[in-house]
Amino acid sequence: MKKILSILFVIAGILSAKVVDYKKSYIGLLTQNDAYVDPNIDRYYTAGHSILYSSPEGDYKGLNSFGFIDGATSFNVLISQSIYAPKAKFDLLPPRDDHPYAGYLNLGFDIVHRNDMFLETLGFRIGLVGKNAFGKEVQNGVHTALGVGLADGWATQLNTEFVLNFYYNLVYRHMLFSRSGFEIDFLPSFEGALGNANIYLKGGATLRIGYNLQSTFLTQGIAGENGGLQSGRVYSDGFGFFGFVGLRGAFVMRNMFIQGNLFSPAYAKIDLLPFVGSVEAGISMVSGLFSLTYKIVCTSQEFYQQENAHTIGSIALGVSF
Repeated sequence: MKKILSILFVIAGILSAKVVDYKKSYIGLLTQNDAYVDPNIDRYYTAGHSILYSSPEGDYKGLNSFGFIDGATSFNVLISQSIYAPKAKFDLLPPRDDHPYAGYLNLGFDIVHRNDMFLETLGFRIGLVGKNAFGKEVQNGVHTALGVGLADGWATQLNTEFVLNFYYNLVYRHMLFSRSGFEIDFLPSFEGALGNANIYLKGGATLRIGYNLQSTFLTQGIAGENGGLQSGRVYSDGFGFFGFVGLRGAFVMRNMFIQGNLFSPAYAKIDLLPFVGSVEAGISMVSGLFSLTYKIVCTSQEFYQQENAHTIGSIALGVSF
């Protein structure tokens, strides 16, 4: 019994470790596109864009009481759009077992708690899927400007539906090596989602190698996968630079953008794969003024009829002030 109590006290101490509040705000711009890897892909989750604001850390009264981590508190506010398309994007009526067309426009709010070892994020996304998300207008507008072929099957996109989804994410940072600013750390993470857009449980880990890693946690998230829970912001001044590689595995119970609307019939008829994995790699430069990250994310097949894995590129710019 004493051993169990000792373990619980150690865990409680880790979860409640105090840190100095970082008093800068942060604005992040995220753009993702499969064309950032290969301009010939242009399918499935094909593009996503977000604008995010992260507050200074401080005392936010009621927000402090949410979650399990007792540390510095901040919040995020963001707006995102995600665009999905089938492989047969030039068909007026794509095969019914191909990925459906969808646009998703949403607002998000996150509560973030941080200490030296943990970063906890609790958030929700509220928005619309369907023609009022303007996926067709954005995709075909960009294609027109670039002089490439237009996607012809947007008449089959998901029906208009209100979306409300809740998310939880916890990241643990373990320093493996640190000497004269050069560091190697390991960041296991857990994430869950519940709502009419996504239901899943996800686990994974990221290995980072570089300089001044303690100024940040994970890089900015994937807008079309989970609303981009990770802001990618820094929590201290000073220059940092690192490369990273990560692995993720998820048990997926619902994905609206593949399965279709919850409350109305969808054009596509697709069998969702319950287990999905992904690998990511990239480089990141961070500072108390400006941050830049480029990463590539390769995700395994998400539905039975999908021919192979899908890869997308992500570019994140951030300014702290």
